[in-house]
Amino acid sequence: MALLVAAADALPDWAQSVVPQARLDADLALDETEFAVLDTLLRERFGADLGALRAGLDLDALAALTVGDLAELVRR
Repeated sequence: MALLVAAADALPDWAQSVVPQARLDADLALDETEFAVLDTLLRERFGADLGALRAGLDLDALAALTVGDLAELVRR
C-alpha cells in the first residue's frame, strides 16, 4: 500500500514488509504521527476514516490491526 509507505516515509527495505498480514503496530512499528499522516492520506484519496476505525477498537484489536484491514477500510 503506497500510502502507508508514504505516511511512514519509509526506506525501500521497510516497504517490502508492507504485506496484508503485517500488523501496523507490532510488525511495522507505526507511531502516532505516522497514523495521523496515514489517516489524512486515506481521507483525501479514498474518503476512508482510519481515525474512526481506530477509535472503535479496544487495545487488543488496535494491536491486531493489519495492512489487510486498511485495504478493507478503503474498499468500503
